[in-house]
Amino acid sequence: MRKNKKFEDTYFEGFYKSEVGEFSEKRDRELSNWFRGGLNYVNKFVPIKNSKGKSIIEFGCAYGAAAIVLDEYGLKVTATDISKFAIERAKKIHPSITFKTHDIQKPLKEKFDYVMAFDVLEHLEWPELAIKNIYNTLKPKGWAIISTQNDFDYKIQDPTHISVKNHEEWRGLFLEAGFSNVRIKRVTFFPPYLYRLNWRLNLILPFASSTTWFLSTVFIFAKK
Repeated sequence: MRKNKKFEDTYFEGFYKSEVGEFSEKRDRELSNWFRGGLNYVNKFVPIKNSKGKSIIEFGCAYGAAAIVLDEYGLKVTATDISKFAIERAKKIHPSITFKTHDIQKPLKEKFDYVMAFDVLEHLEWPELAIKNIYNTLKPKGWAIISTQNDFDYKIQDPTHISVKNHEEWRGLFLEAGFSNVRIKRVTFFPPYLYRLNWRLNLILPFASSTTWFLSTVFIFAKK
């Protein structure tokens, strides 16, 4: 497997900054608001907010905006990213969290109650391998909590979106990996930007929208 350097400083200081924003304490709080709203939705299907003491690993943690929310829920958090640049910065921002550099396409020995990967699979050359690793990383009856892109044409504008798939294709890959229960939810985040003021303003509508005005994504909840 080739060593991948495309998610280092040039990515985070380039395309990532243009799409997500330049890092600051203010932006970090805003992104945590976004994840807090998203995880509030997740809790309808997987009791992520009511699992104090259970273990979770996040793949693709970037600067740790989601990891800090998971930590607030009382979960034992391990946050990973393929990018050494992102992990070094995350450690400085959130020193209470365990951060590690890791490629989701490579196996881990540790086992967790939950695995989370938000907007990761579409970036991978071998998503099937990653999904199998997610399965093997979970404890029995553990849950995978995944988000990825809808297969709308504009989603391939990000040059790192090399594995955008139909939601039913994703369902098939999770079932093939061994998951016994796979639920797919295609949703739209609305309204845009107001989450910056309060996480409760990050509303999620139960349908997919192809307009570029709103963020529309696919949630995958898969039980081992």
